[in-house]
Amino acid sequence: MKQSDDPRLLRALLSHRVLLLSNTLALAASRYYPRSFGVRLSEWRVIDALHAGPGISANRISQWLSTDKAWVGRSVERLIAAGYVERWRDPEHGRRMLLRLTARGEQAHAAIGAAARRRNENLLNALSPAEREMLERVLATLQARATSMLGAPDFGFGSGRRRADRGLARRVGERRG
Repeated sequence: MKQSDDPRLLRALLSHRVLLLSNTLALAASRYYPRSFGVRLSEWRVIDALHAGPGISANRISQWLSTDKAWVGRSVERLIAAGYVERWRDPEHGRRMLLRLTARGEQAHAAIGAAARRRNENLLNALSPAEREMLERVLATLQARATSMLGAPDFGFGSGRRRADRGLARRVGERRG
């Protein structure tokens, strides 16, 4: 990785660099989607989830998106009010509400999906075909590793922390408490 003039540790971390890329793309989408389609980025994510799995609950969507249930709930309410989504009671579970896209929601999915694919292609055009293939392999490898680290007792931070590291972490924790 190329060194930066920026002395902050975060600038060198892969997680931070991926976050910056994601935030940059999300910022563009959050500006474009409302203006072009009348739908917020968060609502587009819910529309896409419902397109992939009609007849699912808001709780299931929050699991798919790895996000807060309240955030999904607010997006669902806005989408229902705008006529993109409809809700009905699950006949097999009296308290669960299921969701699906309306015809208007399906039309929005098609239009926003086409725009999202165009932007994705515009971004990936910066890479050669070989680089694209490599990126796909690298992302899959890193995702598998990150997932396994999440399941590790030390979350991938290394089980061999030095005694001084543990003491510093304890002192920092004491100040917060």
